[in-house]
Amino acid sequence: MQLYRTKKEMIYQTIKEEILNGKYEFGEKLVISRIAERFGSSEIPVREAIRQLESDKLIEFIPHTGAVVSTISAKDIKEIFQLRSVLEGLATKLAVQALTDEHLERLRQNILESKEAFEIKDYERYAKLNIDFHYLIYSECNNDLLLRTIQDLWSNTKRYPSLFRENDQHIELSIQEHEEIYNALLLRDSDLAESHMKKHKIRAGEEILRSHNNTSINI
Repeated sequence: MQLYRTKKEMIYQTIKEEILNGKYEFGEKLVISRIAERFGSSEIPVREAIRQLESDKLIEFIPHTGAVVSTISAKDIKEIFQLRSVLEGLATKLAVQALTDEHLERLRQNILESKEAFEIKDYERYAKLNIDFHYLIYSECNNDLLLRTIQDLWSNTKRYPSLFRENDQHIELSIQEHEEIYNALLLRDSDLAESHMKKHKIRAGEEILRSHNNTSINI
């Protein structure tokens, strides 16, 4: 019985991570028999994993089609970034006094490396450095629940196209905003740092909505 639960859990965790990392297209059909063959299992643990993914709102059942990867709507994006702007602003505010000179130097170096990545159009590296910049700050907020909640919200962002790939104007603004946040942290001005971070996240959400409205994805 334990082995059966482990198989179902493995299938669930693997497909969940793949959906959150953008491996599947919105609306892509999940064929149970193919998944069972892939994992070398019967269809029973696959169906249970699919039901759990449905409860996570990562898939939905369409009549005459079956299980498909759920679409992130414009409303979903707005709600996610409403939360992110507030929570990430708060995490920044809480982290200000805990940031050491070493942390601040790492943030400064991150900005320099981000500029270098942008200069050579290494969008993938820039995206990673962007995540690192934010995590360096939030990890010092001394609130584990807040940090986990932010990370859970981050997991959804990989489901839509990268904000940075060949979007030079957005990257330029992002670097400028990172510098504003960094300067507020240098001043140990928690209110100013929180304000800059909130504005940074709000603009990112607006940019994602703009990019989605320019695609054929139904949001």
